[in-house]
Amino acid sequence: MVVLSLTKAWLWSNALLSLASALTLPSPNNQTQTKKFELTVTWEKGAPDGFERELFKINGQFPGPKLEINEGDAVEILVKNRSPFNTSLHYHGIEMLNTPWSDGTPGLSQSHIQPGCEFLYKWKATQHGSYWYHSHTDLQFDDGLYGPIIIHPKDDPTGLYSLVTKDPASLEAIKSAEKHRYPVMLGDWRHVPSSVVTEISQKSHIDLLCFDSVLVNGKGKVDCLTPEQQAPLTTKAQQQLLGRVNGSTLTDKSCLPPQVLAALAGPQDVKPDPSVVPREIFYGCQKTNAALDVIKVVKSKNCEQDKWIMLDLIGAFSMITAQVSLDEIPLTIVAADGNWIEPITTESIPITSGQRYTVIARLEKPKKYTLRVSSTADPQVLFGSSIVDFQVEGQTQSQEPSVPYINERGVNATSDVAVFVPAQAKPFPPAPIPQTVDATYKVVMKQGEALNLWAFNSTPRPQELDDVQPLLLNPQPGRNNDWTRTIPASQKWVDFVMIQPKSGPSHPVHFHGRHFYVIGQGQGNFTWNSVAEAAAAAPSNFNLVNPPLRDTYPTIQTQQQESWLVVRRPNDNPGVWMIHCHIQSHLKGGMSMVLQESLETMPQVPKEYRDSKCHP
Repeated sequence: MVVLSLTKAWLWSNALLSLASALTLPSPNNQTQTKKFELTVTWEKGAPDGFERELFKINGQFPGPKLEINEGDAVEILVKNRSPFNTSLHYHGIEMLNTPWSDGTPGLSQSHIQPGCEFLYKWKATQHGSYWYHSHTDLQFDDGLYGPIIIHPKDDPTGLYSLVTKDPASLEAIKSAEKHRYPVMLGDWRHVPSSVVTEISQKSHIDLLCFDSVLVNGKGKVDCLTPEQQAPLTTKAQQQLLGRVNGSTLTDKSCLPPQVLAALAGPQDVKPDPSVVPREIFYGCQKTNAALDVIKVVKSKNCEQDKWIMLDLIGAFSMITAQVSLDEIPLTIVAADGNWIEPITTESIPITSGQRYTVIARLEKPKKYTLRVSSTADPQVLFGSSIVDFQVEGQTQSQEPSVPYINERGVNATSDVAVFVPAQAKPFPPAPIPQTVDATYKVVMKQGEALNLWAFNSTPRPQELDDVQPLLLNPQPGRNNDWTRTIPASQKWVDFVMIQPKSGPSHPVHFHGRHFYVIGQGQGNFTWNSVAEAAAAAPSNFNLVNPPLRDTYPTIQTQQQESWLVVRRPNDNPGVWMIHCHIQSHLKGGMSMVLQESLETMPQVPKEYRDSKCHP
């Protein structure tokens, strides 16, 4: 039996974890504990949408088990790799204060967990809210290697919920719903493993933007639309793209065909070859009737107060952005990426890869309500659903189908549907942000020399860097290149200007480590020398009073002009962190860079992490 040296420390004290910032630690009056989890990764057969293929499971299930934690807890997660592949686990949105060695990023914070090996992650739950864990090796979360994290808040959130209702009984019902919240993991799914997709993409020089289904909590079904059904759902952008190749139509999987995607190549790009793409990637839709995920909610006969539920919507998408809606039931958003916001009631929510929204909803009429997930991405008409089954003891449940707010394309079913605008999410309680910064970094997001290559600045970050000695073990303070920025401790607050060139897709930008404030966004060239100058010239494009606090946020898709996104972020969490596009094929294609932050004050890497080795 192979045992990693890290596991010998399983019962060690939590001294290292106690180094977390005093500003974020729970008060002495709150009882915290050490939460230990054991996750065993395997590669086995499954049929999430009715089509059998091999996929990752964690503790025998997909998605992986829910990790339920209380704010202030010490967390220990022992990952056992019993799959035939190298792997890792990243804890998306967890800031890892003073524990950068547990971020789960191969080549930066750790080496891959090899088959037969184990790795012990240790960190402090200094946050609360909705998060998730997923592999950061290759495209493994496309193959099911992910699961939800729920961190219950230590402080009484009555002040927040009282902005939703003043009724004491309803407030108690909402607080009860928080204790029994439901993670809702949303994913796009293929019938071929990600390794096959990568191989074909590299041979064809095409990003294979075609999926087979949408999964909710690992369940879904394949829907096949006829040309007559596709027609009203085809967008103007899709029609324009199809017009690039005479006679082209959507495939029977409702995808743009590979020859149309190939036509997007510029004259200087490596010439794509759609002929090497197997037909079954884009064609051959076979309808399935697999079981959908069902959230069963029961109100007892003697309960007089309203029934409230809390859902954590988690965007575990590989590529798509989707509109999410619960038929007939308005959703009140109370948190974004784990951070409380002033409640916003809406009927349709855009979610991109990596993002999370915590919503509450009041259920009154016993009925089965459809939760709809409809992709808004141009390459494909793709949608899925699940069911919220609300029952009241002693009452007959309505058999009428629920009435949708959105259609299969995410378009409003009626003109009065309220659609959430992410830029309007205001932190709760309000917290002033610094009005000046110590440095500004511009990052240009671009396509590489082929349709399957992507970059920050001019050069795609080589995938091979994931396989070298972790940079955290041997930081390079003098390194500054296209995929590395070294930020000294003297630069306490930093602006990043993410520039999206013409004719580019939206990129959901994710920062590891600290979250960021979304202070500005716009279209056109970013011609200013500083953010302060830009905010003075275009004040309507900026929010320096109460901007959204996020860890993942999309740039604006571009056509004839550039777009830009400005985020403001503290540099108070020493470590080696990654920024990347969370679209998995873009990350695989090189759209990532590394931040070496405050290396002068970085805590010493514990011996058990520095010396950890496993060679089965």
